[in-house]
Amino acid sequence: MKQKVTSASKIIRLMNMLFWIVFIGLCIKTGTILFSFIIGLLGNSIKTENLYLELNLSELYNLGLFHYLNIGLILVIVSGLKTYMAYLAVKISMKINLLHPFSRNNSKWIAQISHLALIISILQICAQSYSKALIKQGLSLSNISGHFDYGGEFLFLAGIIFIIAQVFKRGLEIQSENELTI
Repeated sequence: MKQKVTSASKIIRLMNMLFWIVFIGLCIKTGTILFSFIIGLLGNSIKTENLYLELNLSELYNLGLFHYLNIGLILVIVSGLKTYMAYLAVKISMKINLLHPFSRNNSKWIAQISHLALIISILQICAQSYSKALIKQGLSLSNISGHFDYGGEFLFLAGIIFIIAQVFKRGLEIQSENELTI
């Protein structure tokens, strides 16, 4: 038992380092998207042509501020939610105790990750539909729709993590009952 806990602890420490790398990368990505979006708002359509990751919102900007704000805010919000999800993964990997793995905080954070994945999925599905509607109007938004996943992946992730959150919730109840029994 002791050997399994030790090797699992090493894997969790490694995962914690990877979560930190992903979190920092997502922070940079979110900040860059936000900065590019705000620069585009303050400038003209020329400044919206070469935003972060070759994102070109100039046609949206020329179509109207409403469409530019909708797509830009969804890009920023989805990226921000992914960043927060990575932050929660960092917190879980830092606080998990393999001898008593079920804690209120871990259970709460896992449930939050499930909710975030569901929200991201809904936003991405809405953004895909919105960008497809704009494409039907004759806009060339192929580079924008590539920035929105289809949402199905995050919907699947939300379902899996929801089940894990329920297992953690029940495990916390059982762990509490066992502590009261002893």
